Amino acid sequence: MPYPLSQIPILTLILSALLWTNPSLADTPAPSNAPFCQADPYQSDAHGIVGPSFSDPDFRVAKSPEWQQQPIHYGEWAKGADLAITLDQHLYAALTPMVAQFAKQHGIEIAMKEGTCGVSQGLLNRKRVDMAGFCCPPANTDRLPGLIFHTLSISALAVIVSPSNPLANLSQQQVRDIFQGHLSHWDQVEGFQPGTLQNLAIWPVGRLHCTIRPGHWRRILAHENLFSPRLDEAGTIPEMIRKVGSYPNAIGYEVLWDIKQFSGTKYPVKILNIDTLQPDDDQALLEGRYPFYRTHSIAIWQKQPNPHAVALLEYLKSQLNKIPSLYHLIPAARLRQYGWQFRGDELIGAPQ
Repeated sequence: MPYPLSQIPILTLILSALLWTNPSLADTPAPSNAPFCQADPYQSDAHGIVGPSFSDPDFRVAKSPEWQQQPIHYGEWAKGADLAITLDQHLYAALTPMVAQFAKQHGIEIAMKEGTCGVSQGLLNRKRVDMAGFCCPPANTDRLPGLIFHTLSISALAVIVSPSNPLANLSQQQVRDIFQGHLSHWDQVEGFQPGTLQNLAIWPVGRLHCTIRPGHWRRILAHENLFSPRLDEAGTIPEMIRKVGSYPNAIGYEVLWDIKQFSGTKYPVKILNIDTLQPDDDQALLEGRYPFYRTHSIAIWQKQPNPHAVALLEYLKSQLNKIPSLYHLIPAARLRQYGWQFRGDELIGAPQ
């Protein structure tokens, strides 16, 4: 299999300048009762603190007629394959055994590439793959003509600290205040036990991936310019886990699968409850009470799709309830049962 690719987001000078010239942007407090379910899931909340959860499913990127007529043309990594797909790191780990089983049952060759949402978008835009996986809801720029998104699952995004930190719970408001820099020392956090940490200065660690896409960390803060100037950016998932696990005063976030995969005994981390809710409480997430999560989708071409891609997608959807629990993926079928909103197969809203 090809080696994993990654993208490291870059903060623009413009956004940095905004903070220096207008400090009030960073000092605007979040509402004390910041809602989980917003009136418009495609927009930030009324205060501009909580980002959009999804994007408008009716939006389409403008493309020339020539582009729209281009056939799928595999790259060298997929030459001779019957089907070419790319999957984000989480879906790649969870779905690879199923994809291999499907290929064996149908006697076909499937070329797979592990990547990121950005890698998936790039390969789709260049017409190099039949289907592509995303760990975030699509951005407007992902919505290419003829492309349809099918939501497979969601997974909880957990807030993590060092095991040395005595806290077991934070409220949504406290999480936002910490990452904005309104709370700069642990002894300012209600419930913290004095004398348990030598260095009380909070060290927030963020992985600001997929800044153009809704959901994920943008459910904590809408934009990167809202984060504290002291934020230490991690470029990769292992780096996030290593930093939080190495420093007693650090705080960060990741999905449960990645935490289990990269923490271990060398860089142990502690998972915090949010408003007393555990991130591995599927019921709380299904009912829309646990606030932070990722959305996992697969996009395929609607016009003259590869029939193997259509068949594989249906196979994967039918097998989602068999994915081992260690991946912490809640299938779309269960989301429908709890009132999550769909347009076709695409998740577009949380329960009302």
